[in-house]
Amino acid sequence: MEGQSAEVIATASFCCSMVRHFKLKAVSLLRGHDKRAVGLVHIKTTTYKSSVQMIKGKPFINFLRKLRTLVPMEVEVKLRLKDSTAHQKLSNILSPYHKQTLFQENIFFDDKDSKLSSNAAVLRLRFYNLNSHCILSLKAKPTISDGISRVQELEEPVPLATATESVAKPQLLGQIDSKIMKMVKQEYGVGDEFVCLGGFKNVRAVYEWKGLKLELDETTYGFGTSYEIECESLEPERDRKLIEGLLEENGIEYDFSDFSKFAVFRSGKLPGWVKNL
Repeated sequence: MEGQSAEVIATASFCCSMVRHFKLKAVSLLRGHDKRAVGLVHIKTTTYKSSVQMIKGKPFINFLRKLRTLVPMEVEVKLRLKDSTAHQKLSNILSPYHKQTLFQENIFFDDKDSKLSSNAAVLRLRFYNLNSHCILSLKAKPTISDGISRVQELEEPVPLATATESVAKPQLLGQIDSKIMKMVKQEYGVGDEFVCLGGFKNVRAVYEWKGLKLELDETTYGFGTSYEIECESLEPERDRKLIEGLLEENGIEYDFSDFSKFAVFRSGKLPGWVKNL
């Protein structure tokens, strides 16, 4: 029993830390799972100590073991804007709600056998604001339909110097001590022979509008520029309608995004334009 209790405490600690780190993503993750987990992960009503006290019985311990292997799901509304004119018009409308502007550079990696790409997984380093800091992320199992994107995502900060050096020497990625790199090796069988796929730059203006965090993107690829508005959401259908209403009321042409930015980057061309009806 002592060994089992230690595992429960360790797993509960992991789950609570996961929620603190991923916040909205973890709540979305747990939908459809055992309702007994709500008390464990709802950080607004449950402390770590009381969470551990709530755990009783072998079935729940088995559930915790399964929960520990799950990856948070990112759910976003993604609407593509027709052109720079539409982007500028929306930027002007949202200007009273502006919070910050982020300058991002996204660099992607795979191994020499494309094991990540062949399994619909994406490994990315994202540099912020002219290399002020860097975030390592792993995305997997993406789907996008009717302007709503769902993808498993893990994120971790990495030392800026290490990340910068890894762009020039991709094999150094394998030396980063992180949960993501361990997962890349264990889940996808990737060794240390990483290759850099290149990337693109993005200017992201962030707004808080009607309780939503809107992100207005201007993405520059080597073959053109695209424009998009995104919103991470727990109720994507509802929030998509709100954003569509904003665009339609102001005569801004848009369409549902059919591809992720990474997919566009790998295709080497901008998606064709079909006006949303």
